[in-house]
Amino acid sequence: MNANVLDTTDFEVTQTALGKDKALIIGEEEFIKINVSNKLSSEHSKFDYNVTTKDSLTEGIQEITEHSFSLIVLDIDNLEGLHLNRFYKIIMSLQIPTMLIGSDPTILNKLRSEFDNKLLTFLPKSILNSMFGESLNLLLNKTNKAERFNNRVKNIGAQKKPFTFYLLATLLFCEPLIKLCYLKLNTGFAWETVLRTAFSIEGIFHNFEFWGIFPLAGLALVTIRPWSLFVFTATQIYALFTVITYEKFTWPYIAETPHISTSLLIGLNAAILMYLLIPENRKPYWFKTSSLWRNTARFAINLKTNFRYNDIVQETTITNISESGAYFTCKEKLEVGHKMKITVPMDGKSTVLEAIIRRTQDTAHDNYFGYGVEFLFNNKLQKTDFSDYVKNLTIRVQ
Repeated sequence: MNANVLDTTDFEVTQTALGKDKALIIGEEEFIKINVSNKLSSEHSKFDYNVTTKDSLTEGIQEITEHSFSLIVLDIDNLEGLHLNRFYKIIMSLQIPTMLIGSDPTILNKLRSEFDNKLLTFLPKSILNSMFGESLNLLLNKTNKAERFNNRVKNIGAQKKPFTFYLLATLLFCEPLIKLCYLKLNTGFAWETVLRTAFSIEGIFHNFEFWGIFPLAGLALVTIRPWSLFVFTATQIYALFTVITYEKFTWPYIAETPHISTSLLIGLNAAILMYLLIPENRKPYWFKTSSLWRNTARFAINLKTNFRYNDIVQETTITNISESGAYFTCKEKLEVGHKMKITVPMDGKSTVLEAIIRRTQDTAHDNYFGYGVEFLFNNKLQKTDFSDYVKNLTIRVQ
C-alpha cells in the first residue's frame, strides 16, 4: 500500500477498542482526507476520533446509515446538488455535527444560505490548516448533546400537532361568534341589534373579554414561540377569573350565568394545560422555530496585527472575527478579564479597538495560546463602522 494512503480499516479497529468517538471523512481528494484524518486522530492532534474515510458520497451515506458517527467532514468539491440534499436530510434526521469543506468560498456561502446550519459549519480549503481546530470547536460547542436534543424538540414542535390542538384553536378563534349567536338566540333580537350592541361595548377590558381573550389563547396554542405557553396559561387564568367573578346580565354574556360553551372551552383548555405539563410536550414552546439572522456571525480571516497589553505591544494573528469580538493566537499567556487595545485595519486605515479577554483556548501548537475577546466600543459610530467592515467579509465560519 502507498505510504501516503491512510489504512482506515486497521485504524478503525484499533481506535474502536479504545471506545473513542467515530468520525467519517468523505471526499475524492486523498490529500485532504489524510490531512483531516491527522487533525482528528494523530498523536499531535488535540482531537481524539476513530476515523473512517470514504471516497464517494454514496458510500458515505451508506456508511452513515449502517454505523453511528459523532462527526462528519464532507468535501463538497465535485458533488451534485441532488446527492447533497439527500445527505443533508440524513444528518438532520440523525443530528450529526458536520463540517463542509470546499475550494470555492462562494459555493460554501450559497449552501449556508440554503441549509439550516444548526448542525453545520463551513470551511474553505484555503484556510483548512489555520482554522480547522477553531471551526471544529465552534461546531462541537453549538452541537453538544443538550443542543442536539433541543433541535430534536424543535423539529418535533414544527411537525403536525394533534388534531385536538387545531380543533380547540378553531373553537377559540370562533368563541366571540359563538357568544354573538348565543346572544341572538337568548334575546331574540335582530342581528343588526345584536351586532350594534356588541360593537357598543365600552372599555378596553370589556372589549378584550368579549373579542380577544379566547382568540389570543388559540393563537398561542398553535404558535411555537417562547411566549406561547405563558400567554395560553395567562389567558386561561384570566378567563376562569372572569367566569368566577361574573355578575348577572353584564358583559360579555348578557345572561344570568356564562353560557355552557365558555365553561366547555375552559375545561378543554385545562386539559391542554395538563398535556403541556409533560416536559417533552411543553419544551417546544420555549424555542423559536424560525431561523433568525444573528449579527454575531463569525467570519474567517487571516489578519496580521498587534495588540497592546500591559503597555507592551505584541504581534498576533486574528483568525476569525464577528461584530462583537474576535479570536486570535499568540505566544504570550494572558489572563481572562483583562483589557487590551487591538489594532484592526479597516478600509485602508488602522483602527484601535478596546477589548476584554473573555475566554482562553488551547491550540494545536504548544507554544501558542488562543483567546476570544469582546470589543468595547467607544461610541455608536465606531460600532457601526466596525459592523459594516465585518459584514463585507465573505468567508463566514458560523
